[in-house]
Amino acid sequence: MVSEFIRENRGKSLLIAGIVLMWLVLWALFAGYGYSETWELWGVGAHPPIFRDFQLIPGSAESFRHGFEPTIENPYDPGQRIFNYPAFWRLFFYTGITTDDTVWIVVIMFVLYFAGVILFPQKLTIPGALLMLLVVFSPASMLLYERGNADLFVFFICAMIVLASRYSANLAAALIVFGAIVKMFPLFGITTVLKESKQRFYRLAIVSILFMLVYGVLTFRSQSAAWNTTMRGDGASYGSFVLFTRLGDYLKEISPLSLSDGQWQVLFEGLALILVLIAGIIAVREANPLEGLYAGNLAAFRMGASVYVGTFLLGNNWDYRLAFLAFVIPQLSEWLFIRDKKFRWITIGVVLVTLLTAWGFLVQFDLPFIPLKDPVNRIFVVDEFINWLLVPGFTYLLVASFPDWLRIDLKKWFGANRNRSA
Repeated sequence: MVSEFIRENRGKSLLIAGIVLMWLVLWALFAGYGYSETWELWGVGAHPPIFRDFQLIPGSAESFRHGFEPTIENPYDPGQRIFNYPAFWRLFFYTGITTDDTVWIVVIMFVLYFAGVILFPQKLTIPGALLMLLVVFSPASMLLYERGNADLFVFFICAMIVLASRYSANLAAALIVFGAIVKMFPLFGITTVLKESKQRFYRLAIVSILFMLVYGVLTFRSQSAAWNTTMRGDGASYGSFVLFTRLGDYLKEISPLSLSDGQWQVLFEGLALILVLIAGIIAVREANPLEGLYAGNLAAFRMGASVYVGTFLLGNNWDYRLAFLAFVIPQLSEWLFIRDKKFRWITIGVVLVTLLTAWGFLVQFDLPFIPLKDPVNRIFVVDEFINWLLVPGFTYLLVASFPDWLRIDLKKWFGANRNRSA
């Protein structure tokens, strides 16, 4: 039975074998080479205590039990950080966990995460499995593992959404809402149910969004605190605001525009939206839709692409969220061999940029003609340019793969706008 499974599922078997082998190698390196030294092989700096990101939750629980409000004062967190998670995570305050429980909880999240990685692909080719391993063990993903960030659990929820979308749109929508309660960005995964009819998709989307709006109003204080107190990265990050966060003073100095910080952010957000709009218009005008052989892989691509574009538009995201790029790989690996040359070359470009983004800690380019003295900043600009390329790339492939009913509606909408302007 095992040999039959391996023969019929060579790609997935290779993925499982690769995951097991890589973790055996990691364990050997941790033991023989050193814990911090091993992470640094991927360009990831280890920040004690172990699984530092997750420690904020049990540390905040301890502070809460001792009479402190962790969103204001959090003495039991190892770094005394302010609690900045959505309201859902306050449930842990009533469980009795302490920072001593961190390791076993994160290990459970690791198990769920890798279960999701293995389960969500509907059909995986050998090249697809190799590409997935390159993403799953990329420096960006290793950053997620070293920090023990709660996105490990969110990834698992997104994988379950993809699996549920094959069998029950209602269950998928319910999981999307649950994922959005845990952390907001899984709501972008509503695109996973695009295989449903027009009426059913809009009904599910409207109900899900309305529910989250009501939930957002009811938990506004918690959501606002989580948004405002989360540290915005200017390195090891992607998003529409990252470039300004890092080089804002320089941009103000060389620009003839007298803009406030908020106006600069609006400018960069507008540029990202323009890229999305242009790529979407080009894609919707394609004569032939971009199709996938397996509905599950197409749903996974929609999940990964929507999460990337959506979180990019939100502003600053730590690079560990690039681990969600694993969702796009099974479908992209199929499109690498599609007959349509234009789609094939665009897919090749998107795959290459995806790998460059995920491996940005180690694969770095210093272009001397960039007018910045510090080579670190020049490398940063190139890395951000690569991150920006994925926005139109994913948008194009996402819109090109929309179902016919949505493509027709979008063509009518854009056509109506052109007629008005004419």
